[in-house]
Amino acid sequence: MPLLLGEKDLVPLFSQAANMDALLPLIEASLSDFNSAKVAGQARVETSLIEPKNRYRIMTSAVPGAGQGMRVSALFRGAKDAYFILLFDGVSGDLLAVVAGKNLNIWRTGAPAGVACKYLAPPGADSLGLIGSGRQARGQIVAIARALPRLKKVKVFSSTKEHRESFAREIGGLLNLEVEAVASAESAVQNQPIVSLATSSRAPVIEPDWIRPGALIVSITSGQLPRPTVANSRVIVSWKEELLGGEAPRQPYMAMIGDGSWSADKIVGELGEVILGNIPGRLHENETVVFESVGMAIWDTVAAAWAYRWAVANGVGSEFSLE
Repeated sequence: MPLLLGEKDLVPLFSQAANMDALLPLIEASLSDFNSAKVAGQARVETSLIEPKNRYRIMTSAVPGAGQGMRVSALFRGAKDAYFILLFDGVSGDLLAVVAGKNLNIWRTGAPAGVACKYLAPPGADSLGLIGSGRQARGQIVAIARALPRLKKVKVFSSTKEHRESFAREIGGLLNLEVEAVASAESAVQNQPIVSLATSSRAPVIEPDWIRPGALIVSITSGQLPRPTVANSRVIVSWKEELLGGEAPRQPYMAMIGDGSWSADKIVGELGEVILGNIPGRLHENETVVFESVGMAIWDTVAAAWAYRWAVANGVGSEFSLE
C-alpha cells in the first residue's frame, strides 16, 4: 500500500546531514539522464481557484530509477497542506507515496549545488562564502559540505546579526565544521574559492570586485548576480530552456539579452553535459564559473523517491488505501 509521509515523519531524515550523501548521487544521475534524453513525462500545468490570482502549479517528470513524480504546490500564501509530491512507480504506475514537500524542497534545491561543486569548484577549494542564513542557505551548506569533504571553513552573512550567529552555531555543530558569522557580505565572499547566494533578495547581493578569479559562484535565485559578474564568467546552468523561456524571466540574464549586452550563446551548457564529459567545467584555473541553478521537476521526483525509500527502510509513515 502507498505511504503518507508528512513533515513530522521526515524530521529524522533531515536532522542528519549524512543523509545528504545518498541524495547527491541520485541528483547527479538525474542530471546525466536529463542530458541523455532518458527523462520522460515532463509537464507543467498551472490552474487557479475561483479567485484567479490564487494559482496552483503541477510539475511532473519520470526519472529512471526513481519513478514518476508529480509536485503540487500553491503559488499563494495561506493554503494548508498545499505543497506535496505524488510518487508513482515508473513502470506499473502504482501510487507509492504522498510526500510532504516543504522541507524536502530545501534538500532537493541544495543537492544540485553540491553536485555543481564536485564538478566546477576550483581544485583544492576548502572554504565557502555564504550569503543568507535561512532555509535555503541551510540546504546549500549541507549539500556543499557533504559533496566536498575537504571543506574546512564557512563564512556566512545575512542582514540580521542574531539570525546569522544562530545559524553559524547550529550548522557548525551539525556539520562539525567551522562556520563564522561575519558582519558584511563582502567579508563573507571576498577571496573565497566557492560562493553561494541563498537569500530571498531579487537584487544583486555581491559586488564583482569581491569575487576572486577562478571562483565558483552558485546562484539559486533570480537577480542576485551583478551584470559584470555574469559578463565576465563562464556560465553553466541546470536547465537552459527554463532559464531562457520559463514563466519568470531569470535575471540579470534576460535583461542583458534584451539590451544586447550579453547573449544566450554565452551559456556554455548544462551541468548534465559537464557530468557526461561533453563539455569541460572550466578551461583554466583563473576562470570564474557561475552555476545558475534553475529548479527542475526531476529533482522533485528524485528527492521524493529518496525520502520514500528511507521511510520504507526505517518503518516510517502511514499506509493508506483508496480501495
